[in-house]
Amino acid sequence: MQKNSLYNTSSISLFQYLFAIAVILVHSGRLTSYEPVHFGLKSIFGRLAVPFFIVCASFFLKQSLRDARKMKAYLVKIVKNYLFWSCVYLPYAWIFFSSLNLPVYLFPAGVFIALVYLGMCYQLWYIPAFLLGLFLVNQLVKRLGMVWAGVISLLLYCWGLVETYSAYLDTTSLLKGYQLYSNLFFTARNGLFYTPIFIYMGYYLYDHFHSPTFRAHRWQKLTLALGLFCIEGVVIFRNEGIDKNFFFLLPFVTIYLVNACLRTSFLKSYDLQYLKQMSIALYFSHPIFIELARYGFRTLPLSYPDRGKLIFVIALFGSHLFGLAMLWVRDRREKQKISSNGEELDEITNQ
Repeated sequence: MQKNSLYNTSSISLFQYLFAIAVILVHSGRLTSYEPVHFGLKSIFGRLAVPFFIVCASFFLKQSLRDARKMKAYLVKIVKNYLFWSCVYLPYAWIFFSSLNLPVYLFPAGVFIALVYLGMCYQLWYIPAFLLGLFLVNQLVKRLGMVWAGVISLLLYCWGLVETYSAYLDTTSLLKGYQLYSNLFFTARNGLFYTPIFIYMGYYLYDHFHSPTFRAHRWQKLTLALGLFCIEGVVIFRNEGIDKNFFFLLPFVTIYLVNACLRTSFLKSYDLQYLKQMSIALYFSHPIFIELARYGFRTLPLSYPDRGKLIFVIALFGSHLFGLAMLWVRDRREKQKISSNGEELDEITNQ
């Protein structure tokens, strides 16, 4: 994501970094015994993270849709990154399969399902879900246009709402249908039901960025969307369902949050690209430190909230160290490349 005079990419980088920390918080377990605070941290603040990532990515990707070369380069980069981290977490997946007491001959099938659907570790589901959602939305836009692509994406997302509102849908055919579905596919948080609406929102924001819908009263609209989102959270908190991945207002909150970040003058003159790179490092590496901390602290006489806080601090510190090391290696490679190119240029000019 390069600096752009029209968009405040520095603000985007800052929020990507903050939401990467939110993902670590969610995965660290319970940090407080007070239920409303726990729900607010994990199911309100934490649920904004991945949608924010997706809307940002699809917003900047929209301009590359007609450039096959750029799109191919982007997808190749994502797939290479995903395969690398899938190999890193293969031992974790293997241990998980062992804990299920599966026959060894089924392990390769489990690895394949993890690779193309669930992810080798609990944060990696995002990549196959994003890629499938991207393919689906691109095909819908190409064949049916933006309006129908939006309608279909929203309807698919509404299927996932059944798991969130399952406590209100008890004994209904909708819930019975969802239970049959979840027995086969585990979750609706995937590339068919979850990611398409957020990819569409990124595309829609890019196409209508200069329209009054997003230009006028943006802070008031964001405040209203956040307020309604919190009210929806209260409704869900009072009667919690199977899971809380889907909030009806989440796509609308996210698009107005991204819009506000892109337009604000806050930090616009600063280069915060390193925070985006740090957010990537935090997102992909944090389970390593979480699982090591869980194993190391398993015998300590701690309450669940105290254990969760300790795990969160360790994971936050460890993933930051990894991120700093990654940035150092990248900067060193870039300097070596520049130095090498300079030497080649000197040789040419001296001939």
